[in-house]
Amino acid sequence: MVSRNNKRALKVIRHLRTDGMKQAEKIDILCHDIVSAHREFSTELATLNYTVSFYERLLGCADMEALLEMAIRSIHQTIEQADAAVVLLTDNDFEVHIPETGSVEHVEKQQFRLWFTREIVKTVSQMNRVCTLDQLLRMGLQGTPAILKTISLAAIPLGRDIGLLLVYRPAECPFQVGDLSCLGAVSGGLREAVTGFQTAQTSSADNSLQI
Repeated sequence: MVSRNNKRALKVIRHLRTDGMKQAEKIDILCHDIVSAHREFSTELATLNYTVSFYERLLGCADMEALLEMAIRSIHQTIEQADAAVVLLTDNDFEVHIPETGSVEHVEKQQFRLWFTREIVKTVSQMNRVCTLDQLLRMGLQGTPAILKTISLAAIPLGRDIGLLLVYRPAECPFQVGDLSCLGAVSGGLREAVTGFQTAQTSSADNSLQI
């Protein structure tokens, strides 16, 4: 009788232990889901806050030069150690707009001019996602290896026939998903603003010719 009771007790203990392990696994999964959801929400909230702030600054820009300066300065101030350049397509070439000074050493406007071609800029401008450095190299980017290995770089398309937003910072501080999410979120507003100023410049030039 004692042996039979012991077996029953052991069976109950094993059953309880199995149930406890299953409950622990469920709790672990639930905690992981909660943490992931919180992280995702935090990223979305940060993106929303940055987008609102960026668009508010757009309203204060009186011309193209002020717009590009604001965009670059905003990225520099918001994303740690990051600098930026706005690359705009022209009829037969492209222009590089870059701040005079930045936090990333050894990267100059003329270097970007040599690294890119109009074909690469146009291809990236038509993409619907952020383009990494590896992808740019496969497209034919001719960057100096000694410099490329020291930076983390990504290109955000601004739309067909407009150009791209180029962001870069030291290689030891690679871009994270949240960083690129913020930049992708404001690219649409920047594209519309650039297009608006380009249209205004074209109209002004046409009116000058008519006069």
